[in-house]
Amino acid sequence: MSRVVLAARCLALMLVLVPRPVSAQPVVAGATPGPSSSDESPDDELSSDRPGVNAPAAVVGAGVVQIELGWSAAWDDEDGRTSEAPQPLLRYGLHRAIELQFSSDGLAGECLADCRWRASDLSVGARVVLPGEPFGATLALTGSLSLPTGAEAVSSGHVDPLAVVHVDRPLGPTFALSYNYQITRQHDAEDAPAVQHGHGLSLQASVARWSPFVTVARRPSNEDGHSPWLAEAGSAVRLGRDAQIDVSVARGINAAEPNWRLSAGLVLRRRPRAAVPVDLRGGAQ
Repeated sequence: MSRVVLAARCLALMLVLVPRPVSAQPVVAGATPGPSSSDESPDDELSSDRPGVNAPAAVVGAGVVQIELGWSAAWDDEDGRTSEAPQPLLRYGLHRAIELQFSSDGLAGECLADCRWRASDLSVGARVVLPGEPFGATLALTGSLSLPTGAEAVSSGHVDPLAVVHVDRPLGPTFALSYNYQITRQHDAEDAPAVQHGHGLSLQASVARWSPFVTVARRPSNEDGHSPWLAEAGSAVRLGRDAQIDVSVARGINAAEPNWRLSAGLVLRRRPRAAVPVDLRGGAQ
């Protein structure tokens, strides 16, 4: 049985066996799980790919410009310490269900403070939220290309495609499950191309301004013949309608993943201004 078929069967089993509560709010593109109030519309929800390795089945919305920044540091017994910053992700909403994405790890260094920084590769892509909610789940697809624009020491040296299937399913007004399936093509140490698969399953919550989560994931890569597995936990905190901070910590489950990884980030959003009605006889109302 292929890995793609196995992932599809596991996903279908999750959707069928987990009942959707009658009181659950429908998932809106760009929304996080949680009760809505009379003075807050779905457009006020701040959808971000941070924190964590899983990304939601959501887009930022038409005309919205959103920048996500972060810093991460990893500790490993063999490779020592590494840092990455500012990990920019620029998202622009073309449509209520489609967005463009431009991202990079930013600068990478084998250090924590006194670093020799090297520029990382640039990725360009798009995400679309699919219509309908089969089995009560919101589905989205992301496709991207990683371009070899970085320094030789950290660049893959190739154009690497990546496709992601996103599935979000609410578990009542507070909790939600999020699943990501990733497939990419990478090159090994002998420069031979190979297809890699990744999976991530998250349990998320929404409690006032806080959005805690826990994740178990397998990265779509190969380290000395082993696939990296990790467990991660953290939370995002809303600072206002258009700002958010986050922090998370990850622990490698096997030797292919660094022992510990600490991450922190910031999300800022700029929404289009509402049109001002104009009275041709007396100017703007």
